[in-house]
Amino acid sequence: MSTNFDSTSGQAGQVRFYNPGPVWVRSQVLQALGGPMLSHRSQAFMDLYGRILDKLPKLFKTKGSAHTIATSATGAWEAGLVSCVEGGPVLSICNGAFSDKWGEMSQRLGLETDVLKFEWGKAVNPDDVKAKLVAKKYAAVTVVHNETSTGTISDIATIAKTVHENSDALLMVDVVTSLAGTTVEVDEWGIDLAVSGSQKAMALPPGIAVYAVSEKALEAAKKKKHRGMYLDLLELEAFGKKKQNPTTPSLPLLYAMDVQLDHILEEGVANRAARHHEMLKTVEDWAAVNGFKFFPEAGAHSPTVSSLIPPEGVNAEELNKALKADKWTTGSGYGKLKPTNIRIGHMGDVDVASVKNYLEAHERAVAKLRGTAK
Repeated sequence: MSTNFDSTSGQAGQVRFYNPGPVWVRSQVLQALGGPMLSHRSQAFMDLYGRILDKLPKLFKTKGSAHTIATSATGAWEAGLVSCVEGGPVLSICNGAFSDKWGEMSQRLGLETDVLKFEWGKAVNPDDVKAKLVAKKYAAVTVVHNETSTGTISDIATIAKTVHENSDALLMVDVVTSLAGTTVEVDEWGIDLAVSGSQKAMALPPGIAVYAVSEKALEAAKKKKHRGMYLDLLELEAFGKKKQNPTTPSLPLLYAMDVQLDHILEEGVANRAARHHEMLKTVEDWAAVNGFKFFPEAGAHSPTVSSLIPPEGVNAEELNKALKADKWTTGSGYGKLKPTNIRIGHMGDVDVASVKNYLEAHERAVAKLRGTAK
């Protein structure tokens, strides 16, 4: 990585927070939350929000629109479906807990939904996606770029190419733990809706969803008669042109986002991705010599969250308890993986030196659990 940028803003090597989201947040961002109250129809607010709307597309690598909603990223999932899909069918590609939930959401909305399932820890296979698209015409395809539940990343560039070559379906992609942590190319890949949340690699407090939307998706929304109100992408787009939100926004979080986007762009999107990949490489090298195994298949290790199986004889939950006792904020396995896995959330503004210190803490904790501590 060819940059001396301090992502931690003065706390290099000192970060002790490795939850896979919400993540560690810099003190400068927390201070920004205390900005003055404004009317969200005032010029001062429009100046603030205008700055955010100018910067967000750079993160998504799009020349199109990017906006915020005062929800978790789950709200933006729903915005895409309720705004753009009339009845379906939807192809929901599932390879972990969060992609499963997006598929469940489609079904709960009453949309005709076909689920293409992959084993947890497996990346999405584009050939299997192609087979589905060739067999049936879909209105939309939903897929998760980086499955936080399993630490598994899929090749969205190839999946997107497959979708576009074999259908005219809208491509909706969850980039919750990939945006600001690895390469995301909304325009180049042809993503119609890219959805993320503030509390992951953007390194902000939770409470705001961010998304980029294509003209194709907005045209689909125009053809849908009933889009609801709060999550209507056309309403959000119209107010965005006025540098406003349709409803009362989370003003403190927007103050923080304004500050954090400057920080991200100062580091550089490519440099930020390189730092995350260096953190992954650090964990991979360490795991190989310390008996930890990656849960996801080779070639699909996430650059933002590592899901690991501890060495034989070391209980994952006991390991996390030992680390917590030493004042580290840890990440447990998700859902059915909780008893067997740990997760390390090396994303956001965390630096490589801090990750190395955390890994050394694992070595000490393992030795203590085995009764071999010196």
